[in-house]
Amino acid sequence: MVTDYNENRIAEQYQQAKAQSWRAHAETYSFMKLIGDVEGKRVLDVACGEGHFTRLLRSAGAAEVVGIDISERMIELAREQETRRPLGLEYRVEDARAVAEHADFDLVVGAWLLVYAQTRAELVQMCTGLASRLKPGGRLVTIVNNPEVYGFDPLPDYRKYGFELSLVGRAVEGAPTKIRLLLKDSTLELENYYMPIAAYESAFAQTGFTNFAVHTPEVSIVPDGEPHFWDDFLQHPSFLLLDCVKP
Repeated sequence: MVTDYNENRIAEQYQQAKAQSWRAHAETYSFMKLIGDVEGKRVLDVACGEGHFTRLLRSAGAAEVVGIDISERMIELAREQETRRPLGLEYRVEDARAVAEHADFDLVVGAWLLVYAQTRAELVQMCTGLASRLKPGGRLVTIVNNPEVYGFDPLPDYRKYGFELSLVGRAVEGAPTKIRLLLKDSTLELENYYMPIAAYESAFAQTGFTNFAVHTPEVSIVPDGEPHFWDDFLQHPSFLLLDCVKP
């Protein structure tokens, strides 16, 4: 069942999870490094959640950043933070699959968006929506689960990084992947869906993107006295980063 971020305290728990070490030192570091220079650009953050990357992109020098998310509660949290610390950000409740009338953005980012596609048709629909928002020559950067985790034998124990993975059945398209985030006073279980890299590449090609590339995560810091802390994560990464260009 697709995670409903409007239910209970899921949105608040997801916001809390951004403080986990793997999210700060692997996810955020790798994503922002791959995105690179945003000075003066118009940026759209799709599936922005409570605005984590939206705020970082604006602080990094983007001329304008808009965040959209299908979850009303996530957008409420993002707007609350904008009220407390105004950065000139706009947040909208919007479905990424909808086709936009105007291609206004130089850069579209979408961390953990495509992992909710359960079929190739849904994946193409999402990529169509993303392409419709991007100017010609613009770039798309996203994060997805690493489909190769189904081939890790054994599957690493990721608990020291703050999460657990549970794979259901075989590596077939649409198979659910359970991610359990281990928070200080609770756990949050999310459900994503398996797609092979070839499916992502095909969906981008069908929707007009080129220069498709896959990147593995890096880390920004190694804990004192634990030089091998990140070894399991880097040798068996749980996520990958993808980017491509709209000609």
